Amino acid sequence: MAHTCKRCTKCVLPETTPRIVFDENGVCNFCRSYKKFTPHGEKALLDILGKRRSKSKKYDCIVNISGGRDSAYTLLKLKKDYSMRVLAVNYENPFTCDQAKKNIDNMVKALKVNIIRFAHKSNIHESCFKNNLISWFRHPSPAMVPMMCIGCKIIWKKILKIARTYDIKLIISGGNPYEYTSFKKELLDVSSNEPLMATYYKYGKGLVKKTLANTSYLLPQYLPVLAKGFLFNNQYSIGSRISGRNITTIDLFHFIPWSESEIISRITNELHWDYPHKLGSTWRFDCKIGHLKDYMYMKTLGMTEKDDFYAKVVRERLMTREQALKRLNVENQIHMDIIEEILTHSELSIESIPI
Repeated sequence: MAHTCKRCTKCVLPETTPRIVFDENGVCNFCRSYKKFTPHGEKALLDILGKRRSKSKKYDCIVNISGGRDSAYTLLKLKKDYSMRVLAVNYENPFTCDQAKKNIDNMVKALKVNIIRFAHKSNIHESCFKNNLISWFRHPSPAMVPMMCIGCKIIWKKILKIARTYDIKLIISGGNPYEYTSFKKELLDVSSNEPLMATYYKYGKGLVKKTLANTSYLLPQYLPVLAKGFLFNNQYSIGSRISGRNITTIDLFHFIPWSESEIISRITNELHWDYPHKLGSTWRFDCKIGHLKDYMYMKTLGMTEKDDFYAKVVRERLMTREQALKRLNVENQIHMDIIEEILTHSELSIESIPI
């Protein structure tokens, strides 16, 4: 499903990007308003780690891992480079790909860290996903593609509970500042330039509006999951902030520079990490639903989250525009066998869904 269309002459965003406007030189408005990201610095990170180090406790911090590249590197840095006593935590997502599972086993073994794995009860992830998928195909909307991830949007409640159980006051994630997709905000009538914390309620309001336009998402048995997903969507959501008010939650790459080459080199050599090479991408392969989302965005927008991600990486001068375009040509290819796997897992078929 590769596509050819006009793209920004400075980054790689296509003309199908929500609310994009090109100037006379073909440069998009997102480039013109972009503010370069500056990490807080390793000293600030070390100060936080120092305050949470304790000789009397079994663990200094939690690292939430998925089997993907950035969380693997985060675990490596915290354990090996910073000598923190780490408890790894993993949500056993029913749609996790086999390679990500192998990566998790390899990294905890290589680093000799303890891990807690948890899953949702009563197959709620699978059943809610199935309903949301069927609902989406009834009325395809790019704004509602994130509803496919509802099962993972409620895991922070459990992670915070684990932290309280073990009296751990620090949770570190592998959040990457360039992967916060700008067009998701625009689709919900929120400016992509507004910071995450400031737009939380606006984002929620836009989501409610879109959901009410397709009420098949709102089956009574799934309303508690949707409510929990709003409250605990991530570590910055209101539910997470209230539940974890005495717990510090940070993203590693908000403090130290994100370097793809260093990340891949170290986790490959030191943790025996790998990825499904047929996808051509090391980013967000750990959950198969990510590939389905690529299909849904391509179907409705003619682009994926990778277009947005690489646009930011180009603006940060971490990659040339030509390199990004070459990657997109490979990484935006859709593999229908993966989508069929997801449908089969959900007791659906190609015939039952208008793919």
